[in-house]
Parts: sequence; C-alpha cells; structure tokens
Amino acid sequence: MPSATASFGAGCGSPALSLASSAAPIIGTTAQVAIANTPTPFAFLAVGWSNTAAGPTPLPISLAGIGMPGCFLLQSAEVLGLTAPATGAGTAAYDWPLPNLGSLIGLHVYLQGWALAPGENAAELIVSNGLEWVIGNF
Repeated sequence: MPSATASFGAGCGSPALSLASSAAPIIGTTAQVAIANTPTPFAFLAVGWSNTAAGPTPLPISLAGIGMPGCFLLQSAEVLGLTAPATGAGTAAYDWPLPNLGSLIGLHVYLQGWALAPGENAAELIVSNGLEWVIGNF
C-alpha cells in the first residue's frame, strides 16, 4: 500500500505556521515533517488518531478560550509536545522512525505543529495546519 499525506485546515499566526511532510511515512524508514514560519526556535508537534473528534468533542475546536484567537485544534492530540528542533531561521523539523511492522500499513495519523510566539496572542502560542499521514510500505 502506498503511503500518503494530505494537508487540512489552516494555521494561525502572522505569517501562519505551516506543516508539510518532507519524507513520506513508509515503514522501515524515517518519516519527517517540516514546520515553517516559526517565530522562535521553540516548536513542537502534536499527534492524534482522529481529525473529526477529540473525545466526545467534534473538531475543529477554537483555541480562543485559552488565549489563541483565530487558532484551532485540528486533531485529537493524544501525544503533545514532541520537540521539533530548529533547522534554520523560521523552520523546524521532526523525524519519526517508523519500524518495519506490517501492522502499521494503512494506519492514519494526524499531526499539527505548535510554536512559541511571544506577543502573537495571550497564550504566546500558534498552531499550524493539520497533516494526515497514511503509513504505507512504499
């Protein structure tokens, strides 16, 4: 089964934080996402299993209530805070080694980047668009 990636939703910030796949999610390799427009070198990644609901709550969820107007949680975020090291001015990346396990083939994973953004809003955080990965074997 081929791997696949698809972007959904929109990031926030000025300019908007952006997330893209830079190495495909293929078993036995290292998949990678790139985060662009990071205002500081402090970026991280959230990973979830759904882009339709976070527990009983439908997605997307506005983050205005926590001081992030115009920003939305786009995926369920079961894992939050995977550090994405800076790769240059305004960019960061996260490498995800995928084991060579056939049981991963066809698994959908949803990703969203977050970055520290002093002065951008009360929370001083911005989020990216969402990225859906379908793990494949080529």
